[in-house]
Amino acid sequence: MFALTRKTDYAIIALSHMAQNPGLLCTAREIADKFRMPPALLMNVLKTMSQRELVRSIRGAKGGYTLAMSAEEVTLASIIEAVEGPIRLTLCSGQREPEDPGCDLFDLCPVKRPIQGIHEKLTGFLQQVTLADIVREANEERSVPLSVEGEILERTPAFAESRTPRMN
Repeated sequence: MFALTRKTDYAIIALSHMAQNPGLLCTAREIADKFRMPPALLMNVLKTMSQRELVRSIRGAKGGYTLAMSAEEVTLASIIEAVEGPIRLTLCSGQREPEDPGCDLFDLCPVKRPIQGIHEKLTGFLQQVTLADIVREANEERSVPLSVEGEILERTPAFAESRTPRMN
């Protein structure tokens, strides 16, 4: 199964929150509470993203995080690479680290070229998707009218929160 880690999920959610609040400082605690994330894990993710210059960290009592660039400049590939490292569909595709042994089957593999082509298409796609695209799509999803018992309701964040069960 091809799946990203929970850390990447948290990174995308946190960056999306910052993109929806441009110019405001967002604290790790605020984001963790709002989206029910483990604060310590989110803080580690934000620290990594700060080191990779995707977010800017402001220290102090009134500090927090903000995007280091516009949401149009942040790609899904850059987020994944910041959290997960180089994108690799298989051992023989993508960038390899010097200590990486690679694949034992490389010289004999009958599908390495097609797999490498798929890897290039995947990474190309991830480089085209921006944080702005993700936020725009999320905002469109929230504005879809809902019908409850025949009555059309406007779906807003407040409506969604009122319908979400709380875990205490």
